[in-house]
Amino acid sequence: MIAAVTTRTAALLIVGDEILNGEVEDRNSGLLTRGLWSAGVEIERALWLRDRPETITRAVSEARAAADLVFVCGGIGPTHDDCTRAAVAAALGVPLERHPEAEARLRHAYGGRLAAADLEMADLPRGARLLVGPRSGGFGFQVESVVVLPGVPEFLADILDPIWAELRGPARYRRELISACGEGRLAPLLREVQGRFPDVSIGSYPTLLDGRFRVRLVLRSIDPVRLQAATQALEAGLAALG
Repeated sequence: MIAAVTTRTAALLIVGDEILNGEVEDRNSGLLTRGLWSAGVEIERALWLRDRPETITRAVSEARAAADLVFVCGGIGPTHDDCTRAAVAAALGVPLERHPEAEARLRHAYGGRLAAADLEMADLPRGARLLVGPRSGGFGFQVESVVVLPGVPEFLADILDPIWAELRGPARYRRELISACGEGRLAPLLREVQGRFPDVSIGSYPTLLDGRFRVRLVLRSIDPVRLQAATQALEAGLAALG
């Protein structure tokens, strides 16, 4: 069970040459960031990594020191460039071992099509707990604070659904305002409101809405009362700007 009380921060490691060379679009970081925010977990860092064992091992070790949970996505398949399982084992200082439940699931899923390389996906770091998608049957695993997930977004999303329930912490609240002012005019107001409400996160995001330049102002907090007060302060300031 992932501890919901003490786990408050996370690091994301997205593995794959195909992400960094543009062959495949990264959808997994968005799934993770949205889910973790909703579950009350703050993201400390997010990195995109090549399929290099030493790079992944070093990144996992550094991330474990910086965050309560480390999510690693990609590189757990059966081909030559799938080196995440071994790299995570090295970071944790444990060997790879054949996981009986993972092997059984692979044999059931592949049947007579099972190749020797497919079975290598059941070689997991010692002490691994399987994380199984309830709809797809695809699996990742967790060892200590490290959660390792497949790179296929559909499998990843399926596996994450029960994890969010385990992580569920305090409710998070969000408000959004739209301004026609440029960020330069908004900057003093945002600085003043942020100073009064340090417990409310305030972000400004330029965008085009219906062909017009606008700035989205997004406020986030775990305290709905403080969020409402900060929103009202910002609304009053926007009205004064005209």
